[in-house]
Amino acid sequence: MVQNKIKTVIFTIFLSLFSISLLSADDLSSKYLTKADEALEAENIADAYKYINASLATEKDKLDHSKIIYLAQTIYVLKLQALLENFDDIEMVDIEQNLEKYQDISNTKIKKLLKQIELDQAAKKEAQRQKERADDIRIQQELQEAQQRNMEIQLESNENFQKSMEETTQALREQNEAARQNQQEMKEALASGLKDMGDAFSESAKETKRSTRVIAFAVIGIALLIVLIIFIVTIFVHKGLKQQEQQQENYFKMVTALAASQQNQTNLLLGGITDLYGSNPTLRIAGSSTWQSPEALPDVSFSEEDEKALKELAVKCEELGGKIDQATNRKNNSKNVSELVYKMSVKLGVPQGMAMLNFCAAMVYDAGFLALDPELLTNESLSDEEKEAMKEHVNLSEKYLDFVPKKYWSVFEDAAIKHHENMDGSGYPKGLKGEEIPQIARLIRVAETYNSLSSKRNYRQTMDKESAIQALRDQPQFYDSQVVDALDSIV
Repeated sequence: MVQNKIKTVIFTIFLSLFSISLLSADDLSSKYLTKADEALEAENIADAYKYINASLATEKDKLDHSKIIYLAQTIYVLKLQALLENFDDIEMVDIEQNLEKYQDISNTKIKKLLKQIELDQAAKKEAQRQKERADDIRIQQELQEAQQRNMEIQLESNENFQKSMEETTQALREQNEAARQNQQEMKEALASGLKDMGDAFSESAKETKRSTRVIAFAVIGIALLIVLIIFIVTIFVHKGLKQQEQQQENYFKMVTALAASQQNQTNLLLGGITDLYGSNPTLRIAGSSTWQSPEALPDVSFSEEDEKALKELAVKCEELGGKIDQATNRKNNSKNVSELVYKMSVKLGVPQGMAMLNFCAAMVYDAGFLALDPELLTNESLSDEEKEAMKEHVNLSEKYLDFVPKKYWSVFEDAAIKHHENMDGSGYPKGLKGEEIPQIARLIRVAETYNSLSSKRNYRQTMDKESAIQALRDQPQFYDSQVVDALDSIV
């Protein structure tokens, strides 16, 4: 008997608590519904949209469901009309998700507005494509005109250089001719002097008969005269040869200078070609401070052999990244994301070895997509089951990364598996929070989303830098604010 009474009391208490719970939920849903109605009357569509969604989320079966649906349809129509006038990519995604969650809301007018927005964005996309095509044609024409001007300048420069060479050659010929004439004159002077000396010697011989003393003086005088003439001739010859040698040296210096000038001008006209890293890529890897405790980073030291191995690893990662982009139909995604990750790593003070490893890992973080059905990657709309299958790509990358050395594997593993974790723990696959998420995963999370927002997508326009950065800042529950700040400073 007592037991029956106890059971009756417990049942009564349970029934009372359940009734109170239902009434509380009903009151909360009614409260949100009233606020949505008031906001609608005040033409505050943003608040009306927020409150009607809150009412839908807390609605129970005992509430007037048709009233909520009717008010929700009215608010959603106004919200879509506002988006038609001033499109916002993030708000559009939110509406599509809510319509998928609350399918009773959708009606003919809402579907028509969705289709109109889709057509409007497609038209804007086509107009943007036409503009880009026209810009490409204009740039091509400007390049062709610039090349034509460069060719004309090159021809004119060649003509000037040839003219300078001819003038220099003519000047050298004239100098050589002058030197030859000087030498000829010296030879003639020497011959004349010897002839005069011979005549004097003959005269002296005649006088010998008259006086031995006179002959002796004559012989001495002739000897002195010969020595003097030889000395003078030697000086002139030496001076002429030295002058000729100096002229030849000046000529070669002039020719060398002209040739160097011509080569420099040609290089300036044609321009130089440099690669992404420059002649010494290690100079591009900077950063002395640390983003967080250095003990959290792998122990990586880099010898010359390590640097060579890392360059070879980068080449393999670039090749695999190209295959991933082709499979996911995201042009240059791997290249763009990896460059952003590298630059943010440097900005945040990550050690140079880790910055380069982050660069390599960010090129292949989506390798798991290669293990999925190609048709799944190309479908524009996915069912819930297909969405769950897509999430599995984070666990399927290992067999595609077997070329990664064991000492670097932890960085690549964190990049591939954890790049969809959120700062508030709402991400997947493990629901990590804050500092539990590895640095490389947080870097890729920000870089990938920024690249997606600033790239072309169906039903949306390309976001500019400021809008994309602001969209990331508005969601600190998903993205590391420090990383977003670093991104803002480098793009």
